[in-house]
Amino acid sequence: MTLFSRLASIVLLVILGGLSLVDASSVNLDSNWIPFLGRFHPVLLHLPIGIFAGVVLLEVYVLVRNLSGMPEKIHFLLNTTFYLTAVTSLLGIFLSWEGGYETDALDLHKWGGLATAAAILILDWSLENRNSEKVPTAYLAGLIVTVGLISVTGHLGGSLTHGSGFLTQFNPFSSENELEPISEDTPVYISHIQPIFQDYCVQCHSPEKIKGELRLDTFEMIMAGGLNGPAIVLGDSEGSNLVHVIHLPLDSNEHMPPKGKPQPSEEIVQLLTWWIDQGASETAKQEDLEITPAVASHFLKVDVLEFLSREEIAIQLEALEDRSTLTIDFLAQNDQRLGVHGKKASDQDLQALLPLKPNITKLNLGDSAITDTGLETIGRMTNLTHLHLNNTSITDEGIKHLGNLYQLTYLNLYGTDIGDAALLVLRRIKSLKKIFFWGTRVTREAAADLHQSVFPAVESDRLRIQIDELSKKRANLEVDIVSDFDLDLEAIKKDNVVSEPEN
Repeated sequence: MTLFSRLASIVLLVILGGLSLVDASSVNLDSNWIPFLGRFHPVLLHLPIGIFAGVVLLEVYVLVRNLSGMPEKIHFLLNTTFYLTAVTSLLGIFLSWEGGYETDALDLHKWGGLATAAAILILDWSLENRNSEKVPTAYLAGLIVTVGLISVTGHLGGSLTHGSGFLTQFNPFSSENELEPISEDTPVYISHIQPIFQDYCVQCHSPEKIKGELRLDTFEMIMAGGLNGPAIVLGDSEGSNLVHVIHLPLDSNEHMPPKGKPQPSEEIVQLLTWWIDQGASETAKQEDLEITPAVASHFLKVDVLEFLSREEIAIQLEALEDRSTLTIDFLAQNDQRLGVHGKKASDQDLQALLPLKPNITKLNLGDSAITDTGLETIGRMTNLTHLHLNNTSITDEGIKHLGNLYQLTYLNLYGTDIGDAALLVLRRIKSLKKIFFWGTRVTREAAADLHQSVFPAVESDRLRIQIDELSKKRANLEVDIVSDFDLDLEAIKKDNVVSEPEN
């Protein structure tokens, strides 16, 4: 390498170091050239890495084969890698001037890139004194150091782009990957909402990459907002900028997540919108919120059951050995839904009904011998809409198994030994419209609390039905007259006006 080439390489490194010290806020980005070129940084950075990998492979080849003439080829590759690394670093500096990155992590990534370029340059210089095909110890150490620098710099770049710990997130040997179990006591934000932000938002709004001065990696940062003000308005999804940018056209520059990034489905957006409308609480549990039909599927513990055909039902009915304690009928002609009456039924009889559970929507077990064990079986019949358990020996412990009956509208618990604890479970069933508590240990206060939790949704449905009926009546009042002549309605109105008699 000539003296001029060495000086040019050193000057290039000094210029890159100086540009790395420039504060992004002092850079005038009125011209599109700097941001345009900066966007090519992630495109170009893989090229010098690939060429350097070729250098390492060639050295291994030389070591195994003891070939001559290779140092000259390796020198060419290292020289090319240096200049490509320098250009990649320059484009990375241009990209950093757009802002939106955490300063410390960005500085480490920039200086890591410059250190990598310097290490490659030193390796290239050391080849000039190489007199044999064998790899010198100092040169070998330099290769190892350079590989380490590339790995660390790449990790820092991945963290800036994809969030902290990107390379180590799924380390199979780390105990940190063991997720805490989700239970009914887990806040909805932790169990359902935080994963949405993690999957679709944190890549661009994390401690390392803060687009629009907005971080979405913690609840506190979500509520703090960014340059455009609050991201979320409590109780108002339509007024929340977070929801607004999600609904913008995909080609819009303001749409989030950006085009090319994973996009949330309509169901996920609906869940996020629901959470905001419910008050966007960090601590509220499932039982504290109104689980509307639109988001009910997100809170199911079992799969939605698909109806069996009549032919399949007939096969299952024939397989029942003893039906003396159960009466099973179709609810209507040409209907697949089943109603079951079992006044003398036991827990074992309910087990025999499991093959028919998708089609059982009405189950009357009043005055039967079922216990809490039988309620565990009933809890798997998630298509149930009507359930009679009156005058049975069930307890609060058994009612816990019914919390997943998300379609249940009628529940008769008359004459049972249930108390207030059972109502905590029933609060989760937002579809309930009628419940009987006569002859139980349920207190007036607990019943009123349940009514406050469940029945606003019922009242909403009732109002919706009334609005639909009024809309139909209004439609019936609209009359269109079609004839061979035009009716001047305004003239008819004037002719029908009764004038005041003259005095």
